[in-house]
Amino acid sequence: MDHQTKLIELCKELRLPSIRKMVQDSRNFKDTAQAYEVLLQVLTQEQTDRVIRAKQNRIELRISRRKSY
Repeated sequence: MDHQTKLIELCKELRLPSIRKMVQDSRNFKDTAQAYEVLLQVLTQEQTDRVIRAKQNRIELRISRRKSY
């Protein structure tokens, strides 16, 4: 899978339609290879951060729902 396809899939998963449209039209970037590489790194980090935040939120929710005796 090439960088453009990976980026489009990540944008779909992260629900970022404006970035996905920009990636689909490669004329938006002067140096497409470098731009795709940077975007891929940023979106991969965002995906990882969202997973971590979701886990943290679930842990905090469980802690707050515990009954104090």
